[in-house]
Amino acid sequence: MKKHNLRYFLPLVVTLPSVVVGAIAMKFNGIPQMIFAQNLAYLLIAWLVSCFTVSIRHKTNKKISLKIMMVISLIIYMLTYIDGGIGGVHRWISIGPIRLYVSSILLPVFIIQLGTLFSVKNEMLAIVITIIVSIMLFLQPDASQLTAFVVPMIIIISKVNRSVLRHIVTILLVTLVILSWFFLDSLPAVPHVEEIVKMVSNMGMLWLTLGYASLAMLPSPFILLAPKSFELLSRCVGLYFIIIIISTWFGNFPVPLMGFGVSPIIGYFVAITWLIKDKTDLQNYV
Repeated sequence: MKKHNLRYFLPLVVTLPSVVVGAIAMKFNGIPQMIFAQNLAYLLIAWLVSCFTVSIRHKTNKKISLKIMMVISLIIYMLTYIDGGIGGVHRWISIGPIRLYVSSILLPVFIIQLGTLFSVKNEMLAIVITIIVSIMLFLQPDASQLTAFVVPMIIIISKVNRSVLRHIVTILLVTLVILSWFFLDSLPAVPHVEEIVKMVSNMGMLWLTLGYASLAMLPSPFILLAPKSFELLSRCVGLYFIIIIISTWFGNFPVPLMGFGVSPIIGYFVAITWLIKDKTDLQNYV
């Protein structure tokens, strides 16, 4: 098989172990089959969409499409405050019976979009949007996603030439992150979402080791396969997933892909599709 075609299988190879280990753990712990079967179905659909997206070529104006995506993403985020929420927590948008965890879908997109804006020297717009998104995450509240978003963005912002602006923004973002961990929500953990690793551990040390190994695979493509043209940005996206995984040890936060939920699957496939898709020069955004 040609190396060119292998890229279509990378998303499936990286994500399948976590989803399968999670599904086996759910079955072992008595979770209904309809629950874990959904994750497998979502994974297959996301992979097929990813393959289609990678195969097509876009002929749109990159600069215009980037700004349109930023506006749409911000509007979607604002809709979380219209949704009723749960116990005063506003992280979701309900579409019929499906409740989408917006941050899991959009934050990888935001990091990619904002990193691109910084790359083409549209720094003020990127900084303003970064602050807006961080404040919305703080108000939701969502310490895990806020931390996973802010840390990569601080690394990207560190490349800004204006030191005073850079320091002010960094202090503001760090303050929001610290405060967010003092005001964690009191929502109970869902066993097959936030406590899926405990379910895996119930099957023994071997399965727990396999579970952690499968989670470690998720950020690895962004770290190990980062192209030179957007190396920092790719590794910042990988850092986002690393922090999301680590934060599950410190609070009731969803375990991506291993736990039940379509949103982390969508968000991950959006990010890895961006990574493997043929990239045009960043100057096309100018």
